[in-house]
This record gives sequence, C-alpha cells and structure tokens, in this order.
Amino acid sequence: MMRDGTRPPSRAAERRARAVALVLGLGLVAGCGRGAGEAVDAGGPDAGPSAARGQFAVAVRQCGACHQSPNAGEGVLSGQDAPVPGTRSYGSNLTPDPDTGMDAWDAGSIAASVLRSVDGDGRPLCPAMPAYADAGMGADEALDIAAYLQSLAPAWHLVPPSACPPLKPAGDAGP
Repeated sequence: MMRDGTRPPSRAAERRARAVALVLGLGLVAGCGRGAGEAVDAGGPDAGPSAARGQFAVAVRQCGACHQSPNAGEGVLSGQDAPVPGTRSYGSNLTPDPDTGMDAWDAGSIAASVLRSVDGDGRPLCPAMPAYADAGMGADEALDIAAYLQSLAPAWHLVPPSACPPLKPAGDAGP
C-alpha cells in the first residue's frame, strides 16, 4: 500500500501508461477514437496491450493484403515481393526479425507508424500505407497491433525497397 492508501500500479499498468504516454507525447491520438458502437474488450484496469486483440485488428484492417507473402513458408506478415497494385511500394516485413524486420522498433514507434503512416524516424511512409488514425483507429488498437507484431516469430524475408512518389512536405503551399 502507498501512503495515500492506494495500491501501487501493477507492472502491466506501468508499461501501458508508458506506451500510451509515448503515443500521446508524439501527438498521435488527437481526434482519434474507436468507431461509434464498436465493442472493446477492456480486460480490466490493468489490461495492457493485447496480442490477441492486435491479431484481430490486423485481420479486420486487412494488413496481410500488403504485408503477407503468398508463400506461407516465408512467415506471418513477413512482407511482399510484389508491389502493392498500382504502385512501386512493397509491404514491409513486420516480424521482429533483426535483419529484415522490425526487431529494434518499440511498441510506441510501431503504434505511431500504424496511426500516422510514418517510419521509425517520423518520416512519411509511401502513400500506399494508410494513416489509420484518419480511419478512426485509436492508440489502444495501435498498441494492441504492436503487441501482436512483437509476438510474431521472426521471419528473415528481404523485401525490395519501395519507390514512392515525391511527398509534399507538411505546410508546403506550393503547386
């Protein structure tokens, strides 16, 4: 018990608070929220990100359409060798493989990428990658997706580099 008579937060609650603080600190959830009437399994006061909820969100959001190889032997969400139709963008390897995947990415960076369509350094991804915050995704769902991606078996699968059209910098009022 703490001096004020309350219990100290659990480790899960502390980890969740740090991840949410990172996402909030990056300004990623302004105006975001779940869709009206969308059911949420909160899982109690100490519920943190859930890989099971993340797996469900990945299926609902159809992430595998771009990030899943047609060859199941290459691993779950290990990226595509064929470009997204109509682009020269390739769905990257989302597994925690240290050479070809997202091994060094923390949950907050993964959530930022999903919500705002930015890479680990905050630079815009190719337009083929939606900014799911614009589609109503909230920080909780993005952190669940991050938990799921981090739970995947690492799959070494080299994906070709994407060639994106020139991206207009934010605030550029030019033609």
